Amino acid sequence: MTVLLVYYFFIFIAGTLIGSFLNLVADRVVKGKNILVDRSECDFCHTKLGVKDLFPIFSFLFQKGRCRYCDKKLSWYYPLSEIITGLMFVFVAHYTQILGSFNIYVLLSFIYVTVVFCFFIVLFLTDAKYMVIPNKIVYAGIAFILVFLVSNFSYAMYQFRQSLITDDFGKYLYESGYWHENLYAGLRSLGVMLLSTFFIALFFKFLIWVTKGRGMGEGDLPLAVLISVFNGYPFNILAIFMGFVVGAIFSLVLVALRRKSMKSTIPFGPFLILGSLIVFVWGEFLFEWYFSLF
Repeated sequence: MTVLLVYYFFIFIAGTLIGSFLNLVADRVVKGKNILVDRSECDFCHTKLGVKDLFPIFSFLFQKGRCRYCDKKLSWYYPLSEIITGLMFVFVAHYTQILGSFNIYVLLSFIYVTVVFCFFIVLFLTDAKYMVIPNKIVYAGIAFILVFLVSNFSYAMYQFRQSLITDDFGKYLYESGYWHENLYAGLRSLGVMLLSTFFIALFFKFLIWVTKGRGMGEGDLPLAVLISVFNGYPFNILAIFMGFVVGAIFSLVLVALRRKSMKSTIPFGPFLILGSLIVFVWGEFLFEWYFSLF
């Protein structure tokens, strides 16, 4: 147990380092700056930051949330994104059981989920901080997910075919069309996911048209597509629904606290992402609970 906690601690530290980088990506992609070449600098005085300024979480705490060059208050998004990314890495490690049963499939699963979550964190930050959802980040995320899903499915079907044709009994199953039935079932599942994604995109396009871009931004549509291909059918529909529910609750709380009015604009992207994550973790439970009511 102690050894496991030590492993999780180092995974958390690695996550905070990635989280610091994701915050940099979120800022620079919106401002049109080079992500990899330019050195980090203060948002206010633009002084290039040294090594002691870049330790995740600790630099912010030791400097009491201020730039040590111009003494301006730094955004809480920096330590929060680092902490959240660190916790996300720990969660994915636990979810995929990468520390318990390490193999190539578990490793690929860990990489896949963490990369998608990193896309989500960047998009969460850009929309929360600047009310912008960069298409280049969303499209890269969609491409990554689709390539992974198609590659994973293709390799799994190849391995399944090889296991059948090299087995005495499996040869009869293969000749009877068992492999082809599984292939068609997988392709149908992929087709249903893409079709449901198309209708989700149409739904968001309709909302943008009805509200004339005031109730729903153009960037929310590609984000909804990203969420749809990640969660898959039918969880993509539930993820979008949960995004609306979380957004509505949060908005009502802000109105009740008089922090916002009914006409205030609130970035919707973070709520869509939260809805996707909620369904990723508890989607099956939510469906079982819902259908148990009938």
